Amino acid sequence: MALITAISLFGDSMLYIALPIHWREAGLTSLVEVGILLSANRFIRLPLNPLISWIFTKLSIRDGMIIAVIIAGTTTFLYGWANSFLYWLILRCIWGIAWSIIRLGAYFMIFDSTTIENRGHLMGTYNGISRLGTLVGMLAGGFFVEWFGIRNVAVLFGILAIMVLPAVLIYIPNTKNRQVTLRTKLTVASLANQPILVWMLLTVFIVMLCLEGILTASLSHLIDVRKHMDFSFYGMLIGAAAIAATIQASRLVIGAFLSPWIGKKTDGKWGREAALSVILFLASVMVFVIPSNIPLGFWLLNLLALLLTTTLLITIMDISISAIVSNETKVAIVTVYVIVADVGASFGPFLGYLFERTLGLSTTYWIAATVLMLLSFRWMIALARRV
Repeated sequence: MALITAISLFGDSMLYIALPIHWREAGLTSLVEVGILLSANRFIRLPLNPLISWIFTKLSIRDGMIIAVIIAGTTTFLYGWANSFLYWLILRCIWGIAWSIIRLGAYFMIFDSTTIENRGHLMGTYNGISRLGTLVGMLAGGFFVEWFGIRNVAVLFGILAIMVLPAVLIYIPNTKNRQVTLRTKLTVASLANQPILVWMLLTVFIVMLCLEGILTASLSHLIDVRKHMDFSFYGMLIGAAAIAATIQASRLVIGAFLSPWIGKKTDGKWGREAALSVILFLASVMVFVIPSNIPLGFWLLNLLALLLTTTLLITIMDISISAIVSNETKVAIVTVYVIVADVGASFGPFLGYLFERTLGLSTTYWIAATVLMLLSFRWMIALARRV
């Protein structure tokens, strides 16, 4: 499932590096349009996630993945011919449907095939391997798009996505998720009785908004603004997109090992809340440093460290929500969790570029740092009360 997810992500991940730099080549007129397009696939998932969760009670995980892979491959292939904002918007929305099916199917399969003792390690393993798809896509967005253009890279990635269909037929179980009853419905009253769930949902919203949303979507633009020049390597110009892709690649390679490791640690004596509070605090400090005028090398290392902490935070939040899930509430809690994460990630790219235009780049990141730090203090206080 992780490898199938990874290959399906190639084309989507490429756009996060390529579009903020090559938006004119793609037929767009402004960076605001880029922000909307990088958010659109997430916005479309908000109303669809409950429907897709219900569909998984009627279809097997294998059937859902077949549909998702076909959609993902087709839309990625068609990226190569997108030449207007409306065309791009339609494709990004259709891709969002595919990603929602893949993500929910993966969660349901992992929860069904793991126990509370090993779920952290295996969830971390899934996150680490599947993000290798993001690695390939972002490297392509930084280097191959510079050399061969968006169309050629998109067509190649679309073909590769379709080619994983045999793996879906062979390896994905033909099982259905039928654990849906009236008891799985979450209401305001039931949430009030689970404050830990409410705070976890708030945490995932803020992390996805500030880090996975604003930071990831604007990374190449951020580097382009900061360095004001291109580097040369054996006669080839290395631009902002290529530097951003290299940083993301380093993050994803290291994250492939860090995610299983942090998952295993939270299964043991470390505990999820302690790890969450410490890493949130470190992330807030790193975000605060982004607008600082420090040497470029240290500034890029800070970006890499911040992206690594984001990877760890996502893994810890996935593991934490899985600890709250029971068989009776699995569908409801996982669906709400995914929706909240998508809301945060959806608003991130759009708000990032909008706030930069209205408030300035420095103010945008200082606000994000403050919110993350306050959230880390909340988890520290909760941990201290339990100890």
